[in-house]
Amino acid sequence: MRRDLKLVKHLLDMVQAYADHEGVYLSVLLPKWESSSGDSENPLSYDQLVYHVNLCANAGFISVETGNIIQMTWAGHEYLDAQAVTHQA
Repeated sequence: MRRDLKLVKHLLDMVQAYADHEGVYLSVLLPKWESSSGDSENPLSYDQLVYHVNLCANAGFISVETGNIIQMTWAGHEYLDAQAVTHQA
């Protein structure tokens, strides 16, 4: 599987949108992830989600706690802010 920066941004956007002060469970994100492709014939997969969660955790954009609770880190917020500035320019 290959890193897809659009999916990295999409994942971070979803974590930011759905996490509360404790984070968001992977099991809560999964159905939202699968249906977010906009194409019912080609939904985003569980494997893609887990792969990109691991990539984002390794990059320091998110933390994954016991029980698969995902929380955005400062670096993750900074990455999204940088993407927003890049797309506005």
